[in-house]
Amino acid sequence: MDSLKALSSLHCELKIMSAKNIQVTNSNGYLFVRCYISTEKNKRVRIDSREISSNEVVSWNEAFALNCIGANQSMDMMIHGKIVLEIRWRSNTISLFSASSSQLLGRAEVCWRDIFDSPKMEMERWVMMKSKKKDVKAPSLRISMKIEVPQSVVLVEKRKNKKGEERCACCHDDCCNNTCVDSELFVIGAALDAF
Repeated sequence: MDSLKALSSLHCELKIMSAKNIQVTNSNGYLFVRCYISTEKNKRVRIDSREISSNEVVSWNEAFALNCIGANQSMDMMIHGKIVLEIRWRSNTISLFSASSSQLLGRAEVCWRDIFDSPKMEMERWVMMKSKKKDVKAPSLRISMKIEVPQSVVLVEKRKNKKGEERCACCHDDCCNNTCVDSELFVIGAALDAF
């Protein structure tokens, strides 16, 4: 039996502006911000900012645009989730014996609910981070976020296969297991815009 399923979408803009109280022991490296956005069922999307020299003024002024589409239930899960922000440092010296991994300098979480509950669903603030180092001033990251929720509702046609499982009625017929929005996997397109 064919049916239609309602989908929701939202557009989020995240701008990483600047940081303060960043202390690195070795100035021979680069700073960057790593962002994790939860999607569904313990999955997440990772976005890294551009790297800047740790000798410079710590300012990125870098923006990311995220478009999320999913079933209403999936969007509700996302609204109750968190965005994880990390300030990281990576050495610019290359060694044959170690990978080019990065070191965590500070970490913070921002609740989606805070953004949805703010006036006009936008906010700009300093986010205080937790640091591994004791006896130092906590690093802070200045961000701005804005969420737009389109008024239109998208409908996806559904039908049952021979096993009685619901599938979308797209041209691939069996794509829903892993890739279609009905499997509650968010389609997140990240477009990087430098301000």
